[in-house]
Amino acid sequence: MAYDFFVSYTRANNDIYLRQFIEDLAEVVSDLRGHKGVDFFDQSDLELGEDWDAAIVEALQTSGVVLSLFSPAYFKSEYCGRELALFCQRRALLEKPGNPAPPLLKPIVWVPFKDDEVPAAINIGQRTFGDPQGPHNQKGFKYLLKQLQEYKVLYNDLVNQLGVEIIQAVDAHPLPRLPKVPALREVRSIFAAAGAAPGTPPLKPSPSGPKHVRFVYVAASPEAFGAARGNGPYLDAGGSDWKPFFPMSTVRIHRLLQGVVANDELDFTSEELPFDVNLIGAIDEALKRRQIVVLIVDGWTLQWNPDYRAILSDLDRRLDYHWCVLVPWNEQDPDSVTKRAEIAQAINETFDRHANLAKNPMFYRDGIKSVDELKAALKEVLTRLKEEMRKRAPVDMPVPAGPAKSVLSGPGGQV
Repeated sequence: MAYDFFVSYTRANNDIYLRQFIEDLAEVVSDLRGHKGVDFFDQSDLELGEDWDAAIVEALQTSGVVLSLFSPAYFKSEYCGRELALFCQRRALLEKPGNPAPPLLKPIVWVPFKDDEVPAAINIGQRTFGDPQGPHNQKGFKYLLKQLQEYKVLYNDLVNQLGVEIIQAVDAHPLPRLPKVPALREVRSIFAAAGAAPGTPPLKPSPSGPKHVRFVYVAASPEAFGAARGNGPYLDAGGSDWKPFFPMSTVRIHRLLQGVVANDELDFTSEELPFDVNLIGAIDEALKRRQIVVLIVDGWTLQWNPDYRAILSDLDRRLDYHWCVLVPWNEQDPDSVTKRAEIAQAINETFDRHANLAKNPMFYRDGIKSVDELKAALKEVLTRLKEEMRKRAPVDMPVPAGPAKSVLSGPGGQV
């Protein structure tokens, strides 16, 4: 199905205002077109259990315009950078020497940002819609929606104008499909620094195969919380030092889990995978090595730090078969108990698909309340993921020795 526009946004900005904006714009374009189904907005256009990456690539192949909702979090999203990069490959099919690129990327200032937050590849192009000094560019479209009583006329005029421009651009510059389409995980983010390699730097050699697990510990350093949080569970530096069931258990999380996976029953090798902005690229690299990735997430860190939520929200958009999320909950930690509602909300919003829309215990488990429960959950998910990878992960077969077969070309192709 062809779409007039594709919505590129970071899950860190996903809220009622964003959904209202897309609904209003889609209504304008639908009225002008005389039919529904004019936009691809992945919250409403993907069926449960669908291969999200493949569906998004297909939508990027068939959408006439990409609407980018710019914000500080958007520019930190490797996933959004890949979406834009893939669409720009399509747009390049229409570019001619000496002529500007056709206006098929429509930027919207959703949340204001600083100039130094804008990636170089975006900085050379259009960054606003309409009057650069207008409140929608100075304060962002989200601000207009939050103050809709004051800005209703301006907002409606802008949405109508944007709808008209989308249709005009689509009709004037029909885009062909890319003849060869890469997987989204293979696309280099347009936000990456010039000269940087796609994704993360090459990982140092480590065991491959579905009996090697890389642990990601999403737990901030104790300095990050200041006086708002007791630092005992995080000493010395968070991450692999985190003790999710402190003070009942003072064993550091990495040491605890290493012991679980290395026992005779599982017999896995393991190592830590650092949590940073290159997480998705590192997880993609793990798939190439046929390694399992397990994320152990601290709910307090998640609700405290929006950058952590942005990275994990992007990951939540993925439907892979080699990683999973485990979320411990310490009912003996008074700091967490007092913020239980806020923590639960942050977890559910960050992992919306895995926790709510398509919850599968092989890929997502929360509310793990003890060391024993954590050990049992880890054993089960590793066993199931190992079998899933053995069934689905490609295996590189050695090239047989000896003379190659002849290749005969004819009307029916090659033989």
